[in-house]
Order: sequence, then structure tokens, then C-alpha cells
Amino acid sequence: MDPKGKIGVERALEHLAAVQYRHYRRIILVIVLITVVLGYGMTLLEFQGDLSKEWPRDLPVFQMQKRIANTFTGEEFLVIAVELDDESGAEGVPRDLKDPRVIKSVVELHARLAAEPSIEGVRSIAPVFQRGVPEDIEGVKAILAATPGAELFFNRDSSVMLIYAYTAIGTDEEKVTKMTKLIQRDIEAITKPAGVNYRITGNAPLIVEVVRLLKGDTVVTTLAAAIIIFGLLVVLERSFSRGFIVFLPLILTIVWTFGTLGYLGIKISVATGVIGAILLGLGVEYGIFMVSRYYEERQRTTPEVALRITVSNIGASTFGSGTTTAAAFLALTLSFLPMVQHLGQTLALGIGFCWVAATVANPCFILFEERLQSKRLADWLYSWAKEGRSDAR
Repeated sequence: MDPKGKIGVERALEHLAAVQYRHYRRIILVIVLITVVLGYGMTLLEFQGDLSKEWPRDLPVFQMQKRIANTFTGEEFLVIAVELDDESGAEGVPRDLKDPRVIKSVVELHARLAAEPSIEGVRSIAPVFQRGVPEDIEGVKAILAATPGAELFFNRDSSVMLIYAYTAIGTDEEKVTKMTKLIQRDIEAITKPAGVNYRITGNAPLIVEVVRLLKGDTVVTTLAAAIIIFGLLVVLERSFSRGFIVFLPLILTIVWTFGTLGYLGIKISVATGVIGAILLGLGVEYGIFMVSRYYEERQRTTPEVALRITVSNIGASTFGSGTTTAAAFLALTLSFLPMVQHLGQTLALGIGFCWVAATVANPCFILFEERLQSKRLADWLYSWAKEGRSDAR
């Protein structure tokens, strides 16, 4: 194309290609340093397991819900659910949680939890039996019936009873895990009848569990997508090294995106946990176009000219494609839901990194790989020729 007919992006990319050809080793070094810095940012990533934090807080209905929650359930607590084990095959097990043996274990657990400095308060049916627990279930039922509100700790068929342990640990994963272990230790220390289970639950443990699952899903889905895509690239390119060169921008994209999120303090939520797999699927075509076009041009011209044509043409085309894709993702920021807004922002950021990795970084690695292959071939030819001269003598 005549230089006058070229758009500004193509002209700029031609200048970029000239710099890449002359200084590809230095550019690779800079890219490696940037990747190391952003790789550290991945260790700062935080995960958001509390879906209520992803609600639109400005809407009246959510503001009212927040006021109600702060007024009536403002305190933080863990719940110990005492329930009958229907699958227990032991003889003489309690068939009703109002069994004196169960009540005695709850009274003992209540005392242990109340003695823990890190637990601010405990609510259960234990205070109802300050004068002692009757030896028969009818006596227990009589006391509970005479105590207003006592039945609120049981479900309708008395198969589940709740104990509330009030804390101030928030939803910090380390603190919740530590508190859960402390309560579990107290549960194991009491005298429990057979056929009765004690399970710890509540908002904080649920959030911690969601975060644990979210971390696992993010890693598994990203790795699975990476392995499948890399395997297909090796098969399609019929070369391990060429398949890796195509895949390399995707590695950079993932590290740069997650590292940037870590530094910016943007938490990974249920919505954004899948961005790794999405970016791998969307960004792979950039590397394929760049590598395929370069080797196609190399069949009829020099590395410098091939690089200039590839970077200017493919770079300009993918720039338009990437810009429109990023714009579509940024449209998600118009959503009322913060999780959808964050999804759009992170995907737009990732697409930008895809283009930069494919257009700026990838050509330098293509040149490096080609020079490396040429050097190996030259060394092999030299060794072969040297052996041939030795045999001739």
C-alpha cells in the first residue's frame, strides 16, 4: 500500500516494527521485567465471596435491606447446628434433641464457648437449665414449654437446634478459619451422645467456602483452557516451538491482567472468576494471525520486511477488532450490578493486554526464535562440514 494511503495506526506500527527488528532483545528484557513485576501483583489478588457486596447499593430497595440488616442482625455470629444423625446405626441414640443427654452437651458447649476470650457472647437454650437438666425428656419439655422463646432454638420436629456464637471477626478468611477451629475444638471436648452431629455454619464460613471454591474454579478453568488451547496450537502449527510462540502472548495476557487487578485492588468475584478462560479463548486468534502472517511473508522476503508487513497489517487489523471488542465489554459498566461492571472492566483490560502482547511482544519472540533456529542450523552445518573434511583426510 502506498504510504499516503495508509492510516495512522499502520504508519505507527511500521515504526514499531523497525524498532522491534533492531532492539528485539532489549524489548524482550523489558517485557520479562514487566511480567515479573505484574506477576508479583497476582499474589495481591483478593477474592469477593460476599455476593451482597456486589449489589447496587444506591437503589432504595438495597438501602432499605441494609438498614434492616444493620438494625436487626447487625451483630456477627457463627451458628452451631445440632442435628440428629438419621443414618446412625448405634443403639439407644436420641430421637429428639430435647433428650437430656443432648441438652447436657449443649449446656457444656455453651459454657466452653462463653469462656473463650475471642467470643463476645453465646445464645442457646443452656441458660434455661441453670438449675440443672432433668433426667427425662418430659421434664425437659416441661421446662422449655414454660420458658417463652425457648422453642425458637428448635425447628418444628426438634431435629435441629441452633447455638449462636457472637464474634467480631468479619469475613477475613484467616480469622474465620481460626475461629472455626476453636469452636470445633470445644465441640470435640464436650461429652456428646452418639447419633448427634454438631456442624458450624453462618454467613462468614459460607463466604470463606465460596472464596475457596472461587479460587479453585479460577485456577482450574484457566489451566484447563490453557492446556487445551496449547495442545490444539501445537497440532495445528505442527511444531511445538511455533505453537508456544503463538501461545506466549496468552501467558503474558493472563499474568498482566491478574497482576493489574491485584495492584488495583479489584477483587475476583463469581462473575470475574472466569476471565482467565475467556481471555485465552478470545486472545488466541491475535497470536495465530501474527505468527502465520510472518512465516508466510518470510517465504518470499527478508525478516525485516516480513516483520514490517506483519506488524503493520495484522497489528492494524487486530487493533480495530480489539478496540470494538473492548468497547463492547466497557458497555457492561453501564449495568447497575457492580459484578457486571467489574466483569466488563476486567475483560476490556484483558483484551487490551492481548493486543499489546501479540503486537509488541510476540514479534520480538518470533525473531528471537527464528534467530535461535538459524544458529542451531548453522552450528549443525558447521559440525557436519567439519566431520566431512575430517573423513576426507
